[in-house]
Amino acid sequence: MRSVPDIFDALGGPAAVSRALSIGGSTASEMKRRGSIPPEYWAELVEAARASGRDDISFETLALIHARAKGRDRGADEAA
Repeated sequence: MRSVPDIFDALGGPAAVSRALSIGGSTASEMKRRGSIPPEYWAELVEAARASGRDDISFETLALIHARAKGRDRGADEAA
C-alpha cells in the first residue's frame, strides 16, 4: 500500500469504504480523490480491513501514507 487510492481499491472501492466507515458515498469518494483519510477514521478502517482479511492496511500504513502526502516521508519507503 502506497497511497489512499491503493487502500480504497484493496477494500473494494469508495462504496465499500463508505459502508465500513458509515459515511456517505460522496464523502468516501472525496477522500479517495484527495488522497487523504482523516485520522478520526483510521481505527474503523483498520478494523474493517482486518475483518476482510487485509492485514496490510494498518495504523503504520496509514501513518506512512499520511506523512508521505504531507512531504514528511523520510524513511517511509523502507517501511512501506
